[in-house]
Amino acid sequence: MHDGSGRLLLAKGKELTAHMLLSLLRAGIDHVYLGEWDPSEVLSLDTRIHLADYRGVADRMALLLQSAVEERLKHETTLEVGPEGESLEAAVDQSLQRSRPEKRIREWKTAHNDGVAFTQDLVEGRLPNEKVAAAAAKVAGGLIDALVADKSFLLNLVSLKSKAQYLYSHSLNVSVLAINIASTMALSRNQVMEVGVDALLHDLGMAMVPEEIVNAPRSLTEAERLDVQKHSLHVLYAIERVPGLRWSARYVSYQNHERCDGSGYPRMKRKSLIHPYARIAAVADVYDAMTSDRPWRKAYHPYRAMEHIIKQVPQGVFDGDVVRALLQCLSLFPLGSLVRLNTGEIAKVVHSNGDVFDRPVVSILFDADEQACTPPEIVDLLEEDYLRIESLVEENPGVTFEVGF
Repeated sequence: MHDGSGRLLLAKGKELTAHMLLSLLRAGIDHVYLGEWDPSEVLSLDTRIHLADYRGVADRMALLLQSAVEERLKHETTLEVGPEGESLEAAVDQSLQRSRPEKRIREWKTAHNDGVAFTQDLVEGRLPNEKVAAAAAKVAGGLIDALVADKSFLLNLVSLKSKAQYLYSHSLNVSVLAINIASTMALSRNQVMEVGVDALLHDLGMAMVPEEIVNAPRSLTEAERLDVQKHSLHVLYAIERVPGLRWSARYVSYQNHERCDGSGYPRMKRKSLIHPYARIAAVADVYDAMTSDRPWRKAYHPYRAMEHIIKQVPQGVFDGDVVRALLQCLSLFPLGSLVRLNTGEIAKVVHSNGDVFDRPVVSILFDADEQACTPPEIVDLLEEDYLRIESLVEENPGVTFEVGF
């Protein structure tokens, strides 16, 4: 057995074991040639293959990879992660920025779009494995820089929803949300960077689920649901092929569908056995999934998604500290929500007020007679006692919102 350069990896007659295959993957070796060495044949192999094409080998490697992660988790000493060093939150500009330079908006929109493109390139085989870790860190770093400079910009951008394929935009949105949550939980910049990278990669296994199941415009059968759940194992194969990633990337991808009460998958672990970064990704994942259109349902109003998540905390489903951090980031009426004020005006929530969850900053779009306000009026409900949110606007009234408020 030889690698792509002709180097002998296993002599003739020797047994190729599962553990050897795992070692090869960790060494960044994706393709080997069994038989007599023929450089012309081996070098013609395409090493950039769409991730979906790896489903078969990922399925065969799944139990071995799962065992490796489970064994590591037994000895993991960071299942309770606390702040290490200076909190990133201390560096974040918490103020409401009523106007933003066009240059800055373009730069941050580019950073957002780069995140979507990163996942697409990775899934579709345009990004060599050895460049993935650095590319993911660059994307996460750009998102963190945007957060530090302007707390609400990217969260408002995420609320607009990208027109990109769901897997690509969802991966980016979960990373943005997870970064904001981790920062609010007083983690350091390095820790927030880890969370951002891990969240960006968390759903790669979905690329290996048959498209007709992923995009089925109906409820799934039990067999199809089990097929979807396999993505938590398949993703380990995708990550194992990437050199330079921290082990937390495996934990987040493997455990982000676990629930603190033991009701999740793939192993029905309880809170104390779920990595804290995975608990962060779990909340971010559910929020973005619920607020996104899917083939079988329309998106939930952001408030309804937040309400659902909050109700799950007393039942022990989600980590209460993580959900509280999400509330601090987005408010009870999350950024992007359309709401009706007690004056009859319709507004969009554009900025949170920390622990005062029900009095965010809003941009009034329509007056009480439903006439458009041009330009929209920015109002901080924390400063205007006579104003309050009275109800939700469940349907879009037919206006396009820009992230600049």
